[in-house]
Order: sequence, then structure tokens, then C-alpha cells
Amino acid sequence: MDPKISIIVPVYKVEPFIHKCITSILTQTLTEFELILVDDGSPDNCGKICDKYAQKDKRVKVIHKENGGQSDARNAGLDVAIGDYIGFVDSDDWIEPDMFELLYNMCIENECDIASCSSAIHYSNKTVFNGRHQLIIHDKKQAMKAMLEGKLYDEVVWTKIFKKNLLKDIRFKTGIIYEDTAFTYRVIHESNRVCCIGAPKYHYIKREDSTMDRAIKNVRIDSVLVYDEMYRFIDNNYPELRNLVTLKLANSAMNVLNIIAGKKKWHEYKEEYYKVAIILNQYFNKTIKMREYLKTVKILLIATKVHPIFYIIIVNLVSRKKII
Repeated sequence: MDPKISIIVPVYKVEPFIHKCITSILTQTLTEFELILVDDGSPDNCGKICDKYAQKDKRVKVIHKENGGQSDARNAGLDVAIGDYIGFVDSDDWIEPDMFELLYNMCIENECDIASCSSAIHYSNKTVFNGRHQLIIHDKKQAMKAMLEGKLYDEVVWTKIFKKNLLKDIRFKTGIIYEDTAFTYRVIHESNRVCCIGAPKYHYIKREDSTMDRAIKNVRIDSVLVYDEMYRFIDNNYPELRNLVTLKLANSAMNVLNIIAGKKKWHEYKEEYYKVAIILNQYFNKTIKMREYLKTVKILLIATKVHPIFYIIIVNLVSRKKII
């Protein structure tokens, strides 16, 4: 009999955290699962640790591969997964003992293709609990709207399980960050019913050297590119929701511009700046709400050519305004 859930864990340079992660999965109250540990060419002892768990528990499978990044590792897991549903856990996080039993039962009892819980985000000095609501069931259009609004659940994959047959033609984009965002909306589109509950079952560790933190330090515009692609998809399939994507793109773009403004050698990031400005310019006439906002972006473009101090001043002024 195939396992009820395939749990995929990409593993790379997480030796101090991996035992807690794996233990939290192997002690789940739902026991009919397979755990796929993908050693993504980790240079430490993570590969050996994974093999030891596989020797002790027949539910554990290990894939050893050359380093290709988190998306590539997840895809390698998807290629061999045989469970009815698919779940993802990051190897430096951990989960509550009943997380997968809760999500699986939500899907079965409510005939849903996707189930989502909430999370606890652990910072160095505090813990933030996301979401405290009862079970809610959506059709895929309602689910898409809820995801874009970010009120009931977000774009990450690690708080969710997905019915495997939804993922036949869907994989994670490699070579980018915000791969969860690029993945989740396409899976929701393939679904019929989605359920969510505000129960913080996933524990996410916010580390300073995380992928997202490195992206901020290195100035990555992946989020803008992903939301630009998402807009075209939503425009074709859910045109009534396109304003929500436009605003996500605008906020993401302004965050990138603000990060660039804070760099001492801001001029070294002109290429990224112009790419973002060009993308935003395409949305100038999309919605009335966006026009005044994007006029400011055009001013930024002009200001950059004049003197960097104008660029920094304008970005910081505009970034204080919440785009709604």
C-alpha cells in the first residue's frame, strides 16, 4: 500500500538542526508516510546522518545528489514520491507531532486537494504565531484570492499538503528564490477544493544567513520577476484578481528599490534597478490605483540619471507609504 503522505526534506549544511527536524517527522501521530531526505551535495556530515536514519526506519528514503539548490532538491524528491499527498519540511525547522495527521484528515473529511495550517516564526528574540481561525473551505477561485490577500494562508509550501495528482506537470523553478510563490499558485489552479485552519503546527526558524536574508544583502529581484509572471497567469485565468497581484508586485519592487537605496555603492546595482523600473512601467495603465504610485517610480528613474542622492531620498520617502 502506498503511503498516505510523502514528506520531502531538502538537506544542505544543516548539521546542527537536522536531528530535531527528522525526529519531529518520525514521531508524527500519522505513521503511514515516507520521508524523502534529499542530500543536496551537503559538504558536512548531513549525508551520513540521513543514511543512519534510513538504516533505522524503513519509512526513510535518502537521495544523494550534486548541489543544485532547494528547488532542485525538492524536484528530485517529487520525482520519486509515491504518497497520495505531498508535504515539504525545511531541514532546519521542526513540526508539531500531529501536523500531518491534521492536514491529511482535513483533506479526506472535506474532500479537499490542498490543506494548510499556520506557523510559528522563531526570531532570535521573539516568536510570532501566525493565524488563529477555525476550519475554512474554499473553491480554487476563493483560495487564490485568499492566498493573494495573505489573510488566511500564504504562498509557502511548508505549511501545506498537496494531492500528488495535482503536480504531474508542476515542479519548482530552479535558480531562483521565491520558488514557493512560483509553485503554490499554479497548484491551487489545478485544485478543486482547498481547506485551511489557523493552527500553528509548523515551526520556522528565522536565521540571519537564510536564503531570504542573503537575497536582501545581495539584492535579488526574483520576487518582482515571479509576481510579473504571476500577473499574466492571473490575468488569463482570474482577471478579477489581477489588482491583488499588481499590488504585490508594486510592494515587492519598492522593497528592492529601497534595499538598493541603502547600499553605500548603490550605483553597482543599476542593472537590477532598471529591470525593476522597466517591469513596473508596464503596469502604469493597468489600474487606476497604480497610476499615481507608478508616476513616482518614473520620477525615480529620472532621479537616478541626475544624482544618486535624489534617488535615495525619493525611495525612502515613497517606501514609507503603504501601497494599498
